[in-house]
Amino acid sequence: MKIESNRSILRDVIDFLHKNIIVVIVCFVLFSGSLAALVIYLDQDKDENKDEKAQFKATDTLYFSIHKPQDMNILTSDEEDVNQMWHLLYASLFYFNEDLSVSPDLVKDYKTDEKKGTVSIRINENAKFSDGKRITSKDVADSVENIKDIGESGPFYLYANKIDSVKIKDDLNAVINFETPNDASLTNLVFPIISSDSYSGSEKSYDQVTSGQFMIKNFNDNKIELTSNPGYYGKLSKNNIIFSFSTRGEDVNGLITIGSITGKFATGINSKTDAENLKLNFKVVQSPRMEYIGFNFRNELLKKKVLRKSIVEAINFNELVDDYFADLGIQNNSIYYPGFLDAKTKTMIEYSPSKSSILLQKAGYKRSEEKDVLIDPKGHEVKLRLLINESSQMRKSMAEDIKKFLGKINIKVEIESAPNDEYFERINKGEFDMFIGGLDFDPRYDMRKLFDKSGPIGYSNEGVISLVNRMEFCLTPEDRRANYQKLYKKLSDDVPFYCIGYYKYGLASGGRWNKSPNPTFFNPYYNCENWEWEKPDSIKDKSNLRKQK
Repeated sequence: MKIESNRSILRDVIDFLHKNIIVVIVCFVLFSGSLAALVIYLDQDKDENKDEKAQFKATDTLYFSIHKPQDMNILTSDEEDVNQMWHLLYASLFYFNEDLSVSPDLVKDYKTDEKKGTVSIRINENAKFSDGKRITSKDVADSVENIKDIGESGPFYLYANKIDSVKIKDDLNAVINFETPNDASLTNLVFPIISSDSYSGSEKSYDQVTSGQFMIKNFNDNKIELTSNPGYYGKLSKNNIIFSFSTRGEDVNGLITIGSITGKFATGINSKTDAENLKLNFKVVQSPRMEYIGFNFRNELLKKKVLRKSIVEAINFNELVDDYFADLGIQNNSIYYPGFLDAKTKTMIEYSPSKSSILLQKAGYKRSEEKDVLIDPKGHEVKLRLLINESSQMRKSMAEDIKKFLGKINIKVEIESAPNDEYFERINKGEFDMFIGGLDFDPRYDMRKLFDKSGPIGYSNEGVISLVNRMEFCLTPEDRRANYQKLYKKLSDDVPFYCIGYYKYGLASGGRWNKSPNPTFFNPYYNCENWEWEKPDSIKDKSNLRKQK
């Protein structure tokens, strides 16, 4: 084969250029012009995009989109948007902190009596309604009675129905008597205090008199405008709030993009990915939703604590959260809320299949070479049924992974999938060995039903049950935290339930934050009086605001 030299190739190129010089010049001119036009266009587009992204405008108004309320009576409405709004419009005797501990709100001083189940309170003398009238003990007593009269259909009945009476001592002092001492938790005193003089239980339209940080400035067919309540006892808000009423098919994400809406509370499992795709801010919010494993104490094998602890040590819960919670989950060593009460706790159980196997060997468990299954000290094969509801594809996949994890320590698992009705019926009857369940708590975290002796797992550890029950007594925040620390250690040692993971929510927002928001699952507008937000000043492309079909 003949190989041409570089010199020969160069001569051929020169000959070609000589013969086609005119064509070459024309092509070069056309290419240069096109290149110049492209550079000018890209520079211009770059400058336009730079202007769009760089221009923000400080504002003292926060904008949110809600469905138009049908019932704005704060004590009767079952609408989620209204229930989330009450923290803005009404003060309470106490309020929940981010860690779900409680702090005084309208209460200036208080004293608890754990044995009697009473809370003596003194109301802040500077607290006033938005009409200028002082908040009194009578308003507290009437709020309790109104909530109880409304009954179970009202959103605050589960709180106030535990109160037997409110004894008024004078305008600012009262004694709250609970029906029983074991229902006297301060967490039951978080409900709106309404004005005795202005509240009308039959009205579904909004009562303009508020006790909280905000009051209604304007309410029409399109929006609700909130501004600071001048009678509020604390620091007045530097922000105003506008709730615009969304229409069917409206693109809220598009409105966030151009700054017409500050943000929205997003709870979907893909909400973070959706926000990132739209280049929105996403502030993660810890949710009260969790997935967990429950053990049946009626099962002779699972009565042994060593087996339950070994099972938990053999499962890689962090991997399950990574695989199934779509980057919006957290593994938690307790079924209680992550960081609950800001109590100092440490991880008691960690993923370690080898440690799990050693623990079982020391307890007399051994592997059957013939059947490749774990044998307990009495010679019984360790075979367990794991119950799930067939409607959850995630739990089906998660159960398969748990089966594989436990297979590594020779525990045989049979997955039993049942329709929802049958699934719950079997749990209530205790017809399972283990089950994967889910819970969505309210901020009080009353766990008594979960640990009740007649409950689904047949739990009977009096030491744990006593501490669970004591969480609902009339304890000071400090005593409640100390009680929880003891409970945490006992739960980690006994393992009746174990948390697979907690879900997370988020606040998807546009614009720019100078002071980051800190919403909570029970109050998306938590501390919004201090949020510092800049909205986009101009966005040229508004095509994404077309209504979705």
